[in-house]
Amino acid sequence: MLINHKAKAALTLLLAINLFNYIDRYILSATIAGIESDLLRNHSPDNKKALLGILATCFMASFMIFAPIFGIFCTKIKRWHLIGYGVIFWSLASGLSGLSGTVAKLNEGSITSGLPVGIIMAFVGSYAFLALTRCMVGVGEAAYGPIAPTILSDLYPEKSRGMIMSIFYGAIPVGSALGYAFGGIAGWPNAFYWVIPPGILLGVLCFLMPEPEIGAQESSPLPPKKIQIKDALILLKTPSIIFNILGMTANTFAIGGIAYWFPYYVSIFRQNGTEQEAGIIMGLLIVISGLLATLCGGFAADYFSRYHKGAYFLVSGIGMIIGFPVFLAVLYVPFPFAWVLIFISCFCTFLNTGPTNAILLNVSPPLLRPMAFAITIFIIHALGDAISPWIIGGIADNFSFERTIAIDGQDVIEKVGNLNAGFVAVSVMYFLAGVFWLLGAKHLETDTQKASVTPL
Repeated sequence: MLINHKAKAALTLLLAINLFNYIDRYILSATIAGIESDLLRNHSPDNKKALLGILATCFMASFMIFAPIFGIFCTKIKRWHLIGYGVIFWSLASGLSGLSGTVAKLNEGSITSGLPVGIIMAFVGSYAFLALTRCMVGVGEAAYGPIAPTILSDLYPEKSRGMIMSIFYGAIPVGSALGYAFGGIAGWPNAFYWVIPPGILLGVLCFLMPEPEIGAQESSPLPPKKIQIKDALILLKTPSIIFNILGMTANTFAIGGIAYWFPYYVSIFRQNGTEQEAGIIMGLLIVISGLLATLCGGFAADYFSRYHKGAYFLVSGIGMIIGFPVFLAVLYVPFPFAWVLIFISCFCTFLNTGPTNAILLNVSPPLLRPMAFAITIFIIHALGDAISPWIIGGIADNFSFERTIAIDGQDVIEKVGNLNAGFVAVSVMYFLAGVFWLLGAKHLETDTQKASVTPL
């Protein structure tokens, strides 16, 4: 496969941006204990877990709402410029997330010293300000999420998109791992400042990239027309897209909620080391298993599609069905043996990353691809990880129990949110994701052929 330098440069830059995208998301997960200590110290313990989960919901809510807007708007200005603006905006917003923690510590020092705290300082150092900045990060990422894959689809042919999407989305496990590690090493709130300089640099580089022609890799390019909202009906009448979105939604619901809570779960609920240690170990497991699985999933889907036209769906579905019982076992197997099962579960989960996104590209007409990704982003997050973190937190609060722990040689009774109950409740989505993807396999060949002749 001969690929020109422009395509390689675009893949490299988008891969780097995607890397920092997920670093930023998972820094939050690795610093939950610090956020709870600084910003929720005066809140009732009965709803703390739900409030911490809502921080993820704030990000996802703005991300999913603005993604369709940018998906349509990208037909009016250069896609690379829109991505550049988005990356710079979310990098600065991430820094503001850290500012809430820094100011909260300053406010606490002022209160201890008997000094008054101004209204502005009180707001900036509050949970409400952190929630606002997470919404801002979501807006910036919405300018990137639905657009970046469409640039790659205009630079790489259909037969190689499974592998290309796997390389591009290989940033998910690596970025998630680095986010866990950065959050664990730098801690709250300093970790949020780390992503500002590289984010701004990557955003500036976007303005130097040449804009590829839409539909350049199609075998029979068709004259473009003005995109209208009603054109979305073409996408929603495509069975492969429906089953793919259902599978991705179930997967996102489970993975998003579980990943958000996991360092806290290991360190606080299971009492296995510190949150920093859990974040670092989790990061190492994700980067190895996730990167390996993402690349294997793309390779396997491209390879087996020679023998079965629905291979992209089959690889994705089989991986999730195998991973379902493995994850359930994690909740009851003691550490350190549980880490082995976590590795296997992560591998099964990441197998679908490249194939499912390649499906979305291949069954959508070229001009509708940004809209297809925007619609998908909206649905999978609205019904997925925008709600699952606080659902898990709410279930944990409702099934809380008391346990005795030793603090400074004294036995202390503490009330603990039962995260096991929350994890079990959402884990069934693993299995449903696999079922939806297996059901979509028989439609893939026909829908791919229709996309190449749809007059858009």
